Amino acid sequence: MSALVLELQREALNATGSVSNLLRMAYTVARKLDIADFEEWIDSELNGYKSATAIPPYRMLRGSLRARNPYNGWIPLYVQSTKDAELFSKRSTGQSIGELESLLSGDKGNSGELIVYFSAEMEKMLMAGMSGPSMQPALMVMKSQVKGIIEIVRNTVLEWSLKLEKAGVLGQDMTFSSDEKARATAAPISYQVQNQTVIHSMNQSQFQQGTTDSVQAIVQQPLDVSAIADIVKELRTHLDSFNLDKATHEEVLADIATIEAQQGSPKPRAGIIKETLRSVRTVLESTISNAAGTALPGILEKIGGLLS
Repeated sequence: MSALVLELQREALNATGSVSNLLRMAYTVARKLDIADFEEWIDSELNGYKSATAIPPYRMLRGSLRARNPYNGWIPLYVQSTKDAELFSKRSTGQSIGELESLLSGDKGNSGELIVYFSAEMEKMLMAGMSGPSMQPALMVMKSQVKGIIEIVRNTVLEWSLKLEKAGVLGQDMTFSSDEKARATAAPISYQVQNQTVIHSMNQSQFQQGTTDSVQAIVQQPLDVSAIADIVKELRTHLDSFNLDKATHEEVLADIATIEAQQGSPKPRAGIIKETLRSVRTVLESTISNAAGTALPGILEKIGGLLS
């Protein structure tokens, strides 16, 4: 039988392997070596963090605020205070690695947004500041952020196993000698997880409400970029002919600007584009009787085709 630490390295180097399985192997090693701090970290990653204050910085997620409109679905939610916007745009997740892995299962590209629901207290704060009817707020983050958390855990275990090997701690036949245990706990070997925050990008899934700041998943088909560009061009060309009142006209212009901003972004978010198009359709459908003989019916049909 090969050395346990070397088996741990092989598992860590297997990019397609389960990190949950890797952590169980690492837990066995840490337990046999009596390394309590690393054992505690592994237990938290396997079973979830019980306290928000114990969640490491690398489990911080960043995203865009949205609110669930009962008619238009998820729409952008704006917070006037820059400080408050920064506060609400970041959430940490204490979910187990197994739960996080399940969010990405079956999605090799890790594309799509995830929905992170707020704790009851923060949700109440956000809803209290809304003008008009209160809508459930949430944070949309990109799936690759969850992938980033999982990879940090994998890399941490790999680095630890390499340090053990360098110190001559191998664990032949699933056991460690007293000498190996002494070397494993001696400096300069460190088992501290790097204090870092990884912020990549993600697409549309949702974290479950019920546990604080937890996550779930929704898969969304990519939108036709060319068709969206054509619709935006038609809207700008014909908007003045729709006989809209000033407030409605400005609302549609703002939505068009939102879509154009996403189109010009290095990483356009399909979820924002789709929900903004849905908002445009809802507004214009309510005014179609005032736009007889215009291009509006054709534009609405095209928008409907994209959203179907």
